Amino acid sequence: MGYLDKLWHKTLRRPYNLAYIEQGQGRPVVLLHGLGASKSIWRPLTRLLPADKWHVIVPDLLGFGDSPRPDWNSYDITQHARMVAAFLKNQHIIGPITLVGHSMGCLVATHIAAANPQLVKDLILYEPPLLDELPEFPSYTKRSTRYKALFTYIAEHPQLAYLESRVLWRAARKISCLDMSEEAWLPFERSLRNTILNQQAYRELQSIPIRTDIVYGRLDFIVIRQGIKDLFKHNTNIKLHLVTDVHGISTRSAKYLANLIEKTVKHHKHS
Repeated sequence: MGYLDKLWHKTLRRPYNLAYIEQGQGRPVVLLHGLGASKSIWRPLTRLLPADKWHVIVPDLLGFGDSPRPDWNSYDITQHARMVAAFLKNQHIIGPITLVGHSMGCLVATHIAAANPQLVKDLILYEPPLLDELPEFPSYTKRSTRYKALFTYIAEHPQLAYLESRVLWRAARKISCLDMSEEAWLPFERSLRNTILNQQAYRELQSIPIRTDIVYGRLDFIVIRQGIKDLFKHNTNIKLHLVTDVHGISTRSAKYLANLIEKTVKHHKHS
């Protein structure tokens, strides 16, 4: 990135233009992808959303897909959320919206919803990688510590991203929907450290005033779902779901999410 880019975006804090696709007219639904992925992961879901009912907006998060990759950016939750919020404003999306996140996109979506409850009417989170140290839930804290150690190891070993010939890594990439390249490593590593490992989503969800559906896959080994029911039992706005699927957006999980999105219409009518 050149001097003018840093002056305009870093010093003057002007947001970047995110790459995106959109389709249809009607109620706005915004889809946020996960770490190392792009807008393309949502294709199984966008095909199921009728164009005459939904205005579907699917951006690439900063650093991923076709969006800019500034090397000076921290790629923390504040930066990711600020870019998405600015993008929605530029698209004249003022709400209320249905906001859907996958994996790391859940953390970004939660932060946006917690900070802008007037913008987000319904929040749908598929496979949120919630990590936190919770003394009141020692078993969850133990699992969270193990996952943090694994993710820290990945962040410290960029060579993992380029082992195209290794069968296990190719399989892991397929399962987690990673779309990695050498130039994508920096936003990947910083997002992993500063958004996933240094997160506040659990605290935000504890008191979130928005109707929220959290969906986990029974076959997903990338995120923790054990004990989630106890974590959010005091917030009646949150409903938990299980679908028989892995971490990615498959036809099965897409159908489940499309059904949840459809149900938000009924919620709007009765609110």
